Amino acid sequence: MNHSFVSVTVKTGLCVCLLLLVGCAASTPSRYYVLSPLAEGKVASQESCPAVGIGPIKLPEYVSRTQIVTRTSPNEITLSYFDLWAEPLSDSVPRALAENVARLVCTKEIVFFPWRPSHVPDYRVEVEFLTMDGALGKTASLEAWWSVAHGTARITRKATYTESVAGQNYEALVEAESRALGALSRDIAGVLTQMK
Repeated sequence: MNHSFVSVTVKTGLCVCLLLLVGCAASTPSRYYVLSPLAEGKVASQESCPAVGIGPIKLPEYVSRTQIVTRTSPNEITLSYFDLWAEPLSDSVPRALAENVARLVCTKEIVFFPWRPSHVPDYRVEVEFLTMDGALGKTASLEAWWSVAHGTARITRKATYTESVAGQNYEALVEAESRALGALSRDIAGVLTQMK
């Protein structure tokens, strides 16, 4: 066999592979997403209203990553390598929840766990998410244990929130996850109002 022919063939093959890799990288830019708050108008903050503490908030480990997780079956998940969270969910979920609560009930201030011993809020909201995922073009859902505490009084609930995903894309999935978090926020706001 002609060695120069083999050398040219190998070099050509390597060039084609390199071009394909560069082409794929250039044609698939990463997209970054954030959770959005409720559309309701913000309730005016007043000094006479209580301080509300958000946290601790516990998320399942399988969503504690940059990649957005989708569920393909009850026991299988898929990670998207080009559709990513713009920040850790451990930061964005408490912030979105706090913003939602501030839009729904009157608060003097919102503080995040851990708070200073000298600055303990009047009400404390804790959430442990059991699931938080969805499927493109189907539904997004979250299941959580959550509680609102005031002094020694505590109301604890477990609930599942499901929202339709309007399209076969990650933007629609994130919008649905934001709505599910909004539904949880409304229930928390209802208990906060009830306990006042």
